Amino acid sequence: MIRLIDSAAVLNDPGFSFTEKANFLTVPMVADELRDLRSRHLLENALKNGLLKLREPAKEFVEKITSLATKHGFQKLSKTDFSLLALAIELKESGEEFVLVSDDYSVQNFCKLLEIAFESVIRGKIKKTISFSKRCRGCGKEFPSSFTDKDCPECGSKVASTKKTN
Repeated sequence: MIRLIDSAAVLNDPGFSFTEKANFLTVPMVADELRDLRSRHLLENALKNGLLKLREPAKEFVEKITSLATKHGFQKLSKTDFSLLALAIELKESGEEFVLVSDDYSVQNFCKLLEIAFESVIRGKIKKTISFSKRCRGCGKEFPSSFTDKDCPECGSKVASTKKTN
């Protein structure tokens, strides 16, 4: 099984190591986040010994994750998170067996919404999913999270972000 890792896998677990028992994969942006001496050394050794592979997601999956993030109100994810999640969708759609390893609750939340297997490093897994939309305070009309007007086109009242918990 592939272990698709976020930088948290290496940074948050002082005992983390790349082993031959697992098939580690990540995106180049995650590798760029590993800057301290310990994690950089682990990364370089893993790459040199073939224990970790770097892979860019295909452009179509980056576009797909961007669209899904807008739909579900996750525009504040980092570029690295988008890249990692795009690769997760690509792996899922190709039928690969994998688990995404991250302590980032936003990444875990998005994985849960997309039915992507994930595990945490030290912080624990999320218990509920959260999605975001916008709603008029006056008439209650809902808008997608990408809606940018401050006022409702129906009644003129203020439009505010709302959080939905599942």
